Amino acid sequence: MNTWKLMPFVALCCLAGISVSSQAADGGTTTLTITGNIVEPDCVINNNQQIVVDFKEVMTTRIDGVSYKREQINYTLTCDNLIRNTLRITLKGTAGYNAGLFNTDVTGLGIRVTNASGTAIAPNGTVDFTYVDGGTPPVLYAIPVAQNAATLPNVDFNGSATMVFSYL
Repeated sequence: MNTWKLMPFVALCCLAGISVSSQAADGGTTTLTITGNIVEPDCVINNNQQIVVDFKEVMTTRIDGVSYKREQINYTLTCDNLIRNTLRITLKGTAGYNAGLFNTDVTGLGIRVTNASGTAIAPNGTVDFTYVDGGTPPVLYAIPVAQNAATLPNVDFNGSATMVFSYL
């Protein structure tokens, strides 16, 4: 007979043998106090200035998700008094026509953000890294991507995201 099948039966018999009078009575009470300190990294991103990625002029016929990859998104990061140096960047934003792209104000145009290895970071996606004092923050790139068969107008375009730093 399978031993595992007997275990519930044996446990039930043991529990049935315990009388109500053998249970421990309250011997006293005390208050348990739980405290803590919620902290966020003390970091200054880009000297508290807006991070701007300017694609300048892009030709609608060349927006293929590759041709206009920016050199990198330029920003600085300075952190002090960290309780640990493992951090996470969350890129908060609204998805465009594709869940993996950040929305712009032009229908059929999205922005792909990637890390240094080329891995895409979707809206509300994260990048984990180890902060090194005086080091460079994670390298990020922005690339405009047109929806298949989209006819893009001859206009300026805008998109946005919010960088949030937190502890891992």
